[in-house]
Amino acid sequence: MNTMYKNGILRIEVKDLYAKTIQEFMDLYFPSKKIQHLLITNGWLKMDEMKVKRETPLDGKYLTLELYPEKNSYRKLEKDNVEILYEDELLCVVNKPSGIIVHSDREDEVTLSTLVRSHYASEPYLTLNPIHRLDKETSGLVFFSKSPLFQPLFDQMLLKREIKRTYLAFAKGKAEKGLKMTFDDPIGKDRHNAGKMIVYKNGQDALTKVESLGYKNGITTFRCTLLTGRTHQIRVHLSSHHYPILNDPLYGVPDQSLDKMGLVAYELQFYHPFKEENIRVKLELEPKMKALML
Repeated sequence: MNTMYKNGILRIEVKDLYAKTIQEFMDLYFPSKKIQHLLITNGWLKMDEMKVKRETPLDGKYLTLELYPEKNSYRKLEKDNVEILYEDELLCVVNKPSGIIVHSDREDEVTLSTLVRSHYASEPYLTLNPIHRLDKETSGLVFFSKSPLFQPLFDQMLLKREIKRTYLAFAKGKAEKGLKMTFDDPIGKDRHNAGKMIVYKNGQDALTKVESLGYKNGITTFRCTLLTGRTHQIRVHLSSHHYPILNDPLYGVPDQSLDKMGLVAYELQFYHPFKEENIRVKLELEPKMKALML
């Protein structure tokens, strides 16, 4: 798809679209009925600089889309220390440190979201919201939407598992390199500990695929893929199968090999809806994690 971005406007050549009407185009890229309504009534979507209706045929030369119709006021922090590993007009992928949460309802709490918004404080037209979360102790990649128009599409992509998330887990125990396992134990809340999850026969379905990348000094590195998104899923599944994650305060074992919990969101892959290409973002591991791998 041929697109051009300038001054907050995305220009799309009509000849590259498979849709025949404005409604068909919106159904492809804007699953939110509210967003569709706003695109039409507010004139955020135009064809050849003219307002359109839902039934308008795509017989013009180009569409223009106002990407950032909202105005925000983000608090500038003294230090935001945000590492952006990928970004374009629609999204960014950020490296979350261990020890902070992604989002909170408390305005005074420093979270990954407040750090990212501080980083972009000079661009108040951006609407920065995380598409998924990581546990407080987990570090690694988090996907943020930069335009309110496209957040519903990204939410849908995540729900349909079109955003593939791969984790590395460093766990006690030995698993031969190449060993593949699928864990499907249901997960539910621990009634004796409100902040903890357990394998529970009446819990929610949970599916995790893991592959051993090898072990060293009694520590196995697992590549983990989530097929469902339950709270603490990888941590609970590995622990229940006798592979507790290093320095996991709820399910794991302390270990001086790492300074933090041994679970990292290592890679994100997705098909970009407008670039029409596969995007792969991969984290550079810190030295102590590299040292545990073969």
